[in-house]
Amino acid sequence: MTPIDTSSHHTTDTTGTSDTIKEVIDTSVCFQRDILPIFQGSCAIGGCHDATTRAEGYNLTTYANIVARGLKKGNAAGSKLYTVCYNRSMPQSPTPKLDSTKLSLLKRWINNGANNDTNCISMCDTTKFTYQAAIAPILNNYCVSCHSSASAATQGGGTVLDNYNGVQVTAMNGTLLGDIKHSSGFHAMPKGGSMLSDCKITQFRKWIDAGALNN
Repeated sequence: MTPIDTSSHHTTDTTGTSDTIKEVIDTSVCFQRDILPIFQGSCAIGGCHDATTRAEGYNLTTYANIVARGLKKGNAAGSKLYTVCYNRSMPQSPTPKLDSTKLSLLKRWINNGANNDTNCISMCDTTKFTYQAAIAPILNNYCVSCHSSASAATQGGGTVLDNYNGVQVTAMNGTLLGDIKHSSGFHAMPKGGSMLSDCKITQFRKWIDAGALNN
C-alpha cells in the first residue's frame, strides 16, 4: 500500500494537549483500518458471527477467520461474504445493511487480493472534530450496528447513536467518552473490538469540550 503523499506536524489546543497530525492522500484500502471495523461492527456481534455464536459456522472476528471461508481472493463477485452483503441478505435486521461506502471498500479489498494489511496510515486529523465531519462517521463505522434506532433496544442497551439527539445525550452525561476510553465503571466500546485510536478519542474529547454541537 503506497500513499501518494504523507506529512506530519504538531498542533497544541487551548488545553495544552499536543497532537501529532498525519496528513495523507491515500486512495488504497487497508484491512486493519477499513475492513476489520466493518466485520467487527456489522457481523461479529452477539448472536451472529462472533467467536461464541459462529452462526452458520462463520466467525468473523479476525483476519484468519474472515478469509477462512466464503471469500475468494481477487474475486469479490464470487465471494459469499461480499455477495450476501451486496444483495442485502446480510447483516440481518435489526443490524443496518452496509452502505455504499462500506460495500465499495469490501469489494475493493477482496479484488485487491484480500491482504492482511496491518501497518495502515491513519487518515485521522485531530484538528477536525465537528459532528458531521468526524464524530458521526466514526459512530457509523464502529457503533451504529448495535446502537441504531432499530437495534438499540435489543443490542445496544437502549443507547441510540445513529442520530444527533441520541449522541448528544450520551456525550453530555459523560457516557460516550467514558465508554470509548474504556474507563473504569463504564462499558468498553466498541463491544468486542479494539479501543478507538488516540486520535479518534481526541476528536470526541474536543467535540464534547466544545459543547457537543450539531455542527
